[in-house]
Amino acid sequence: MSFKTLREKHLLSQEKLSEISGLGLRTVQRLEAGHRVSYASLRTLAVALKMDVDVLERELYAMKTPADEFVEVPRWVRHLRAGQASGARARRQAVVGEAFAIGLGLAFLLASLFTAPGQATVTLRVAGAFAVLVGYGVSVATRVVDRYRGWEHDDAMAPGARGTHPRLTLYAAAVLLPLLLLWLVVRLA
Repeated sequence: MSFKTLREKHLLSQEKLSEISGLGLRTVQRLEAGHRVSYASLRTLAVALKMDVDVLERELYAMKTPADEFVEVPRWVRHLRAGQASGARARRQAVVGEAFAIGLGLAFLLASLFTAPGQATVTLRVAGAFAVLVGYGVSVATRVVDRYRGWEHDDAMAPGARGTHPRLTLYAAAVLLPLLLLWLVVRLA
C-alpha cells in the first residue's frame, strides 16, 4: 500500500500529519513519493497513525509487484524456443512462418482440386496436408511460448542451444518436403 493511501485512510492531510508527528512536511512528501525514511521517522509516523512500526514498515516497503507475475518456464518450453531471438520481432517471425506454412499447404490442396486424378493429385494432397500440419504445429508452439511469456526473456532459451534454429528447420521442411515430393511424382510419372 502506498503511504498516500495510508494517510488518506486515516483522513489526514500532509500538513496535518506533519504537525501531529513532528516531522517536516518535506519528509512526508518524500515518503509519499516512494523514498525511504529513517527508522526513527517511521517510529514517529507509526505513533501518529496509531500503528505498530513493523506493520507500517511492511506496508510501505513491501514488494510492489505481486509474486504471481513470475512464470517458471519448463525445460521443454525453453528447448522449444531455443535459438530464437527475444521480443515482439521473434514472435512476429513465428506467426509469419506459421501463416506461410498453412498458406502453402492450402495452395497445394487447392491445386490438387484442379489436377487430373492420379499420382500428382495424391502427392499434392499429401504435401498440402503435411504443410498444414507443420503450420498447425508451429501455431501450437507459438501459443505455448506465449503462455509462458517466453518471448520476453533472453534467459528462456536453453543454455547449450543458442546456435540451433529448430523453427527454421521446421519451416524449411514445410516448404521443401512437399516441393520435393511433387518433383519426384512429376519426374517419375
